[in-house]
Amino acid sequence: MKKLTTLTIAALSLIAITIFTLQNSQVVAIKLFFWEAKASLSMILFTTFSIAILITVVAVVPTIYHLKTLRNQSQKKVKTLVEENEKLSEPESKSILSEGQVEK
Repeated sequence: MKKLTTLTIAALSLIAITIFTLQNSQVVAIKLFFWEAKASLSMILFTTFSIAILITVVAVVPTIYHLKTLRNQSQKKVKTLVEENEKLSEPESKSILSEGQVEK
C-alpha cells in the first residue's frame, strides 16, 4: 500500500511538472553584473529551486550528523548508568532477603 501511495504521488508530481513546463516555456533573460543568460522560465525556476534545496541540504547535514553523535553518546551513557544501577541494587536486595525481610 505504501508503494502504491508513493507511486501515485510521483506520477501526480510528474504530471504537474509537465503542465508547469508547458505553460511556462517563454524565454527570459537573466542578468547578473556582466553576465547574461537566456533560458525558459520553467528551467530557470527549476534550477533556482534545485540550488536552494542543495544549499539547504549542505547546511543541515552537519547538524544532523552532530545530533546523531550526541544521541549515540547519550545512549551509551544511559546504558552504562542502567548497568551500574543494577549492580548497585543487587547486593542490597540480597542482604535484605538474607535478613528475613519481605521483598517489596
